[in-house]
Amino acid sequence: MSLKGFPRRTLRGERTVYRIHKSARASWWFSSAGDGRFDPVGTGTGACYLAEGALGAWVEVFRRRQLLPEVEIAERSLLAVALKRDLRLADITARRALSVGVTASLGASEQFDESQRFAVQALEAGFDGVRYFVRHDPAQKLYGVALFAQAGIPGPADPQWPAVSGAISDTLVRDAERVFGYRVLPTP
Repeated sequence: MSLKGFPRRTLRGERTVYRIHKSARASWWFSSAGDGRFDPVGTGTGACYLAEGALGAWVEVFRRRQLLPEVEIAERSLLAVALKRDLRLADITARRALSVGVTASLGASEQFDESQRFAVQALEAGFDGVRYFVRHDPAQKLYGVALFAQAGIPGPADPQWPAVSGAISDTLVRDAERVFGYRVLPTP
């Protein structure tokens, strides 16, 4: 499939994106092992998964369980960062993506082979990442972003990837409970 003319979306540098990660680990991780949907496997480049909203980051991390011990929330941090540069994303949420055979299954399938091949093509076509619907939002109103960079953890002083993480707010927890029905169980 050729991605010439593929729909793109510019992630503006002033736009905040979000990622929930374990506090004991780095804020940024660019996966290339094939564990992530849009990992560009075999390229030396990895994908770091973020969301355009904090609730999108939440539902992607806590996707399988609705009952969460409070300690699981306390062990994680929320990265909320504006990258201060525009990034060009292959936008698989655009209806025009169908013209090259892309359907919603690319961002929702349990199998990652096709989406990982797409990620390699997007990388080769010069995209900085992929914009997709957050799979675990049944309403398909939350957007995820897989950004491409050298696989692994960027250096701690790398200005491209500022590490600005903080605690997950009570407001985000309440929003997840209200919107998706999560329950956070207090520590006894």
